[in-house]
Amino acid sequence: MAKKLLLVDDEKVFLEGLQEGLAKQEGIFETDIAFSVDEAIRKCKKNRYNLVVSDIRMPGKSGLDLFVHLRKKKFKGDFIAMTAYGTVEVLNRIRQLGGLDIIIKPFNLEWFTQKILDFFVEKQGLSGNIDSIDITSLLQMINLERKTLAVRIDINDHTGHIFFKKGEIINAEFGELTGLKAAQKLLKLNQGRFSLEPAAADVEHSIDMPFMVLLMNAMKEIDENPIQLSLDEIMGDEKEKTMNVRLLEKAVDVLKEDMGEGLLATDIFGAHDGQSLAGWNSNPKACALMGEITLSNNKALKGAGFPPLGRYFILDLVDDKMVVVITMGDFLWGMLVDTNKAKLGLLLNIAIPKAIDTFEEAIAG
Repeated sequence: MAKKLLLVDDEKVFLEGLQEGLAKQEGIFETDIAFSVDEAIRKCKKNRYNLVVSDIRMPGKSGLDLFVHLRKKKFKGDFIAMTAYGTVEVLNRIRQLGGLDIIIKPFNLEWFTQKILDFFVEKQGLSGNIDSIDITSLLQMINLERKTLAVRIDINDHTGHIFFKKGEIINAEFGELTGLKAAQKLLKLNQGRFSLEPAAADVEHSIDMPFMVLLMNAMKEIDENPIQLSLDEIMGDEKEKTMNVRLLEKAVDVLKEDMGEGLLATDIFGAHDGQSLAGWNSNPKACALMGEITLSNNKALKGAGFPPLGRYFILDLVDDKMVVVITMGDFLWGMLVDTNKAKLGLLLNIAIPKAIDTFEEAIAG
């Protein structure tokens, strides 16, 4: 259920801006506004608000008068003060009245939204239906604000958790699944209820893939299959993808021979989980980065109405370095090349075509 907020301030444009900004968190906040203390009191008589946020200095009655009134009427929600003239005395008075905090003006909308989210997570809990809110925006906000908390998801008789530490997903659990596989399943859910909970201190750090890579992988799968999946389909065993790893290892050796000192590192890995299948001078962070770049490029091209990426793309880096990424379904082959030591013609006309042929053969099993 959405949390009900009452915002009180005599500055109409400012207040309507806050209301409009919070409205973007659909299904999380239900925001009402009042331009005076008397109007706020009338609205509190008719509605049950979880939180009242009021300016202190207003014409006529002040925010402190409102808080005193709410206190006398045994208001069951909480309240926070806003002011451009914060002092220790004002803060102490607010806390004496049972107020939670004081917000100093000016502030930006993103900060204010996060402040309210933090309040509900820490004090009252925050929950809602996944199909009625933009759960992606909520998760991105957790990531951008580097929050440490747990997202609980309940669907039918199944419960899952996604554990965040400083904005990154460090672990997940869903039914019998844990770690990366659980996170991948949970991010694809389009039904159920979520709630934000304080993080447990003893959660094991078992996921190293960057949050944006995880999220973009899930969004890519949803885009490719817009039909809502049932819980059984999401929880069910995925079709195993065959891969001849020995053939890939041989292909890496051939690439090293062809490129010589021009090849600095190479990795063949899963696009969705970043797991390396074969490589040389392997770098897990580089795999995650190349996966993120590939997915974001395809998403941008699709959004612009352009064809998707072809069999490979090249990134020209500083310091005479080049990245080549071969795309092949659910797998990627990344190469870091020193352009001073590698022959570009050999790379484009022999090494890459040979690698693509081997890649296709290996995927066929």
